[in-house]
Amino acid sequence: MPTIDSFHRSDPGQKRANNEDAAGALEPKDARQLRRSGRLYIVADGLGGHQMGEQASAQIVETLLKVYYEAPDIPPEKRLRDIIQQVNRNLVAARKDLAAGEKTATTVVAAVVRSGALLLASVGDSRAYLLRDGEMRQITRDHSFVGEMMRAGAITEAEAQQSKYRNRLTRSVGGGEANLEVDIYPPIPLQPGDLILLCTDGLTQYATTEDLLAAASYGSAREIVERLVRFANTRGGSDNITASVIKYGKKSAIPVLPVKTLAAVGAGLLMLAVLVSLGWYVFIGRPAASASTPTPTASLIPTATLFASPTPELTQTLTLIPIETPLPDTPVPIPPPINALIKCQYIVKPGNMVSKLAVLFNVNEEQITWEDGSRDNMSLIYPGDILIINDISIEVCTNNGGTVQPPTQ
Repeated sequence: MPTIDSFHRSDPGQKRANNEDAAGALEPKDARQLRRSGRLYIVADGLGGHQMGEQASAQIVETLLKVYYEAPDIPPEKRLRDIIQQVNRNLVAARKDLAAGEKTATTVVAAVVRSGALLLASVGDSRAYLLRDGEMRQITRDHSFVGEMMRAGAITEAEAQQSKYRNRLTRSVGGGEANLEVDIYPPIPLQPGDLILLCTDGLTQYATTEDLLAAASYGSAREIVERLVRFANTRGGSDNITASVIKYGKKSAIPVLPVKTLAAVGAGLLMLAVLVSLGWYVFIGRPAASASTPTPTASLIPTATLFASPTPELTQTLTLIPIETPLPDTPVPIPPPINALIKCQYIVKPGNMVSKLAVLFNVNEEQITWEDGSRDNMSLIYPGDILIINDISIEVCTNNGGTVQPPTQ
């Protein structure tokens, strides 16, 4: 299991006297508990003003941390949904005791890291992002007026940040009907070097995706959280600011190069090997010239480009020492030919639709499937879903943000 570095912080900001945000995490030490339930991270943004919002956000965080681990036999997805819906019913029922016009509600985004995969649940506009290979992607979708407009392509991210409707939610825990719809996202397989960010809109009202990427690209989880909170405060800090960062393992020190680059490097190494072999032949392999026969000054290979020009005495005494190169324990997979048609794995981004992806990858919609090859409910794709674009070239796949799906063993 890769090591995990995590940290969370909730800050009141520059303008609010109280903090209606809440955050929490539980990372069990017991191996059996980890296997059955994983690690749980939560961020919530209370609504209602004064202590109303504080109570709602604290209740959802505390209840999830306690109850989630009490039912390990229930699938994690169902546990998250059931607990959030129960807190919603409790908050809705409590409204009868509030003064007219008062409310107590909260957003929530919860992340479970279990068995090498990320599971997310969310309600409201608190977000989850995934940073992988230098790209920051928003996985959750905002349940807000401007979020719906962004998904429809009516406004941009920058316009959403400036909209007077940016705080108007279409869904929250405790803010609506007793039957609350909770977004549960398909598990995302994690890779060493992945970073997960959970945060409230006190951060994202100031930070674009590019800002988040720049802040989260280096440092420990604690350093990144502190940097993000400081960023929002220096931009005005008009709302409470909460961020939780989970760094999953460490990225390999050996870079993963694109197929084109690997092919070019391989060709270059092959040519260098040929040149070196010919060079040794020129200097060592052929018989020494007689004293009466002058050595030709021209050579098939410009020796100055590879080696310093040796003296005749050195060329007679040079010996080759073989260097033993250990064979790798496992065979190195050979990438498919550049022109081969492959299966392309693509993680859905905000605003994506199957019809748009078909145009982007220049394929028919029938070539776009789920990972199991089915096409059920293809109109219902959400950020973070994993799709397969079938029978396209490696170049088209990688140039449009996809990755080559490894062949089935």
